Amino acid sequence: MTNKMKYMSFFGIIMAAGLGLSACNGGDTKSNGKNSTVSAADTAKVRILAFTNGVNEQNKGASSGTIEVKGTLQGSNFPKLYLYETEGKTTIKIDSTTVTGGSFSFGSNKYDAGVYMLGPNEQNLAAVILNPKESVVELTFRGGKLDGSMAAVNSKENEGWIKYQPMELSLNKQIKDNYVAGGKNKAMKAKYDAAAQAKEEELAKFQGEIITQYPETFLAKMLTWKQEPNRSEVGKYWENCDFSDEGIIHTMVLPDRIQNFMRWFSGGKDDGFYNCIDMVVAKAKANERVLEFSLYNMLEGFYTSNMENISMYITDNYIFGDACGDVELSNVLKSRAEGIVNLRIGNVPPNINLRTLDGGTFDLYSTATKNKYTLVFFWSSWCEHCQAEAPEYEALYKNFKSKGFDMVGVSVDNQRTAWEQAVTQRGFTFPQVCGFKQWESPVAKDYKVTKTPTLFLLDKDKKIVFKPKSAKEVQNWLAANLK
Repeated sequence: MTNKMKYMSFFGIIMAAGLGLSACNGGDTKSNGKNSTVSAADTAKVRILAFTNGVNEQNKGASSGTIEVKGTLQGSNFPKLYLYETEGKTTIKIDSTTVTGGSFSFGSNKYDAGVYMLGPNEQNLAAVILNPKESVVELTFRGGKLDGSMAAVNSKENEGWIKYQPMELSLNKQIKDNYVAGGKNKAMKAKYDAAAQAKEEELAKFQGEIITQYPETFLAKMLTWKQEPNRSEVGKYWENCDFSDEGIIHTMVLPDRIQNFMRWFSGGKDDGFYNCIDMVVAKAKANERVLEFSLYNMLEGFYTSNMENISMYITDNYIFGDACGDVELSNVLKSRAEGIVNLRIGNVPPNINLRTLDGGTFDLYSTATKNKYTLVFFWSSWCEHCQAEAPEYEALYKNFKSKGFDMVGVSVDNQRTAWEQAVTQRGFTFPQVCGFKQWESPVAKDYKVTKTPTLFLLDKDKKIVFKPKSAKEVQNWLAANLK
């Protein structure tokens, strides 16, 4: 996985039943449709989990101040390190420093309290907590892979964070795996659900232990927000979450909690999702930044989960409509939302202009205007589904090329060698480009690609006419429309 803090994707476990993997992604599992959400009757919603309140007058409210971030690297020789601010699962590069003799320092700078990422590149990042109450944060990294090798020299925030992270990742994986297994095996569903619930209770207990050990910290506050003490009543679900505190943006709390909120209370129906969205927005109006953050997370989450009708509800009513009342949403949010709107059927997606594998240049808009239909095929060398269907994609190109059809393969690989070898092994003769950087490449971000294969079929006006799921669907479309 890339720089998404190793958390599951926004709607990664919104389903625990009816799972059918049909694509490859960065370890995330996507929802397969609007009816895949587990109903309240099939979950542990009615249980009340243990709760420890770690919010008090010492850590309540957003904070900002000067912090010196420094440390040492052992067993690695990275020339530079970069510091990234987080907004949920998104990371934004904000600073860099040179490593000298194994030591580094970003100097003293002003930071908002929250979770940050530190590393030599986007594929090698460690999550750290910065809180102005700790004016100096000194860290030691004892291996070339920074995540998992970090030690805190003088930071209680990060001492506790280092203890907490591995356990949370392990328990969340076990929770997800058990719910998914129960969804696949109805005869054993009760057993798997009970196992998942036991792990949920273990996580809640562990969160309480860390809060008790590290009181008055941002970590204690974040773990308070992470807990789900009440799943019995929809009106009480958010009672322990402070939407007025902008620090919540610099964590994964809201993406994770909103995901679970939809899971517990939507019932898997459109109206249920709409109601849940309305309730989240009503809470988030306590702070304009938190509101915009929540709206875009929900918008992107539903879109990448193939639930475009739900994402349209958000754009049409809240971002471009007047359902937010007197709140004036920023042009930044509207621009980001337009990026998703442009990926809907009937709209023109972003252009793709990249160097091809053979040294030429591919321009999507130019190619589309010369053909009746053009297929944009996002794939990767590691994707088993892409490999299995490779002959079908090559057949599409050969069979329909003379009838006004063209296509481009857009790899999201990191390494040029892996990309080149995969193109050769799969016998692709149609144009090939690569954005590199996996899901973080500009082309993948433009098209909101989080799994492979992902397909867009454009007409001669550059508009999306079809978003097929497989080569077979493209074959059927072209057979019907290219006479």
